[in-house]
Amino acid sequence: MATRKSKTPGPPVASTRQLRREKRKNSPIGETAAAAALPSTPKRKANKENDENHAENTAPVERRKIQEQLAIDAVATTSKAAAANSMAKPTPCKSRTSKSGAAHSYGIPETERDKEAKAYAKYVLEKHTHHNVAEVPRIAASGIGASQTTETTIGLIAESMERLMAGRPLPRNSGLTRKLLMPYVAGLVKWRDVGPSVKSEKPLYKYFANFALFVAQCLQLIAVGGNGNTLDIARLVLPSSRSDFKPSDSNDSRRIDSGLDTRNPDAPIRPVSVDAYADMLCVLEAKAARDQGGEALVQLFMYSASLYTRQPDRRFLWGLTVCADEIYVCTMLNDCALVSPAMNISEPAGRKALVSILVSWSVCPRDRLGYDPTMERVYSGISSDSGSSDDGSIIDDIRFEISCYDDETEETRKYAIKRTIMSADDIFGRHTRCFVATPVDYSIGDTAMSGVADGSNPQEVVIKDAWPPAESPVLEDPRSEIVLLRKIRSEFEANPPSPQHIYPKLVVGGHIKLARDDNTHEIDTTDAIFQSMGVERLNPPPGDKEMEALHWRYQPLRAHRRIVMSPVGHSVKTVRNEKELIVVLAEAMRCHSSILGRCGILHRDISTNNILVVRPGGPNASADTDASVFDRPSSSPLPRGLLIDFDFAIKVGISERTARPERSGTLPYMSIANLLNLGADRTALDDWESLLYVICWLAT
Repeated sequence: MATRKSKTPGPPVASTRQLRREKRKNSPIGETAAAAALPSTPKRKANKENDENHAENTAPVERRKIQEQLAIDAVATTSKAAAANSMAKPTPCKSRTSKSGAAHSYGIPETERDKEAKAYAKYVLEKHTHHNVAEVPRIAASGIGASQTTETTIGLIAESMERLMAGRPLPRNSGLTRKLLMPYVAGLVKWRDVGPSVKSEKPLYKYFANFALFVAQCLQLIAVGGNGNTLDIARLVLPSSRSDFKPSDSNDSRRIDSGLDTRNPDAPIRPVSVDAYADMLCVLEAKAARDQGGEALVQLFMYSASLYTRQPDRRFLWGLTVCADEIYVCTMLNDCALVSPAMNISEPAGRKALVSILVSWSVCPRDRLGYDPTMERVYSGISSDSGSSDDGSIIDDIRFEISCYDDETEETRKYAIKRTIMSADDIFGRHTRCFVATPVDYSIGDTAMSGVADGSNPQEVVIKDAWPPAESPVLEDPRSEIVLLRKIRSEFEANPPSPQHIYPKLVVGGHIKLARDDNTHEIDTTDAIFQSMGVERLNPPPGDKEMEALHWRYQPLRAHRRIVMSPVGHSVKTVRNEKELIVVLAEAMRCHSSILGRCGILHRDISTNNILVVRPGGPNASADTDASVFDRPSSSPLPRGLLIDFDFAIKVGISERTARPERSGTLPYMSIANLLNLGADRTALDDWESLLYVICWLAT
């Protein structure tokens, strides 16, 4: 009798639930921490950026895939590593800032964070990086008023460099001094002659620093006169005196190759002490060979994310990579990275191109460097009152004053930032930042500059600064959180809610405006950045996110918005017992229902991040466990629940409380229909289902 051939038996196939349970059980980072690494678990708020209606890029989705693979890899580690790396239950928060200012990712060991960061940076390089974009240097050059004088200066410095390297005299009437420039010539010649590869990248740090110092010395000599130029130098761009170092405000072990910083035009021409991300204009990454450009960009992306964390006034970033005798300048925007053509130091044209970059950075307006001109750094250094507040937010040791413009009233109010609630820590995305602040006129004196904000100060407000996707014209965008909060404010101020509840009250809401040479102002958008390059941004075809990878001009529109709100709340994790948790969640959802019923606005993002605790008298007020939960006066010592963050909210029909079937929200609190993108209309029931998952998370 013929026998049936049997295939070689393979490993048994486990169900998804079994795999998930096994991963959590065996994970060296703890069962709950392993759960946090899976796609169905919480993640920083950057994962909200999957809203297809807003044409977000796919980078956050890819990051979840990377996290899942890391969780699978973790299963193979030993029990010894499990004991060493075991951690408490991770917190599903967007991010927070440590005392030194660096972002923490709770529940994940540093080695795993590094793997995730490197995998994500490789994904950015592959999917969202565009090379040979000749328009990149124009971002800084286009902001220069006296362009003819600038071009003349660039040509003069480049010519002087070539003459000195060839042993020839400087141009006549140049205003330059041979004695001051000759110390840099030997280094310029060495870099010119290194060829396509070197044995070690370390000499490249000195070669670049030498080049930057030569340009700075020329600019300073030109500025003091002698050649008839009237170039207005805003700053000197100087190299770091350190190389291959760990920044002092970093909470990981990564070491950067070098960096650049700026100084006043009359500063001494020498390398400067730059030992913190907070002080860097940009990061420089060096490699020993030309063919290592991709590796250099991956590391540049990893390190540059910390600049967003430590510099709350950064709108976009610059970066430099040096690969033997080739150098590239990179601009990192919200949705893509643009890399210039190679500047070959062995050729005069390449050297002149690098001179042009450094000169443009020295004379351009501050916003062309990627800084926000509406934020002013007023204090630097370690403050005696720096540290953590009761809810885990940070009292910053670097102080900023921030101007907030209201589109409706056309008035500007200035606030002093007291502490950071949330910082931006991803290379792409909305770069949402939240601060607790007080009006500048109130902040004069010791009261505002010492102690911890506790909610009892009626002057305190929350400032949210972000780059959400937008629809043109941005001032009339119906999805704008500013528009929705205005609707809520007008409705509840005219008719206070009954039963009583608190709600996010808009104080100021507007767009950041940038001054231009013709005494006009321009709304800060991705369109404005692209226009500075002399090109027009193109809208990706609807539903075709791959188009963004085909041409660098296909990018979604984003608008830089700033919202000032009250009252100031604290994390829902600060509740002291089960009853307080029920009180806070009940009042937050009462606000949700009231806003939906009276304003026709569906929240669509119920999560632990978006429900806050507000305690009358501050976070240290005593709790009254005998008070009635409902219909209590605002003076009740029981905590109150505040629903915030209407980024994903949408107006719906008054009679039909549904919204378009978009996939939006925060993992793992998304409803099943939303998570699986089943195409069903979104209703209030989806938000109530999300509340159930919030309770499960907080109660376990």
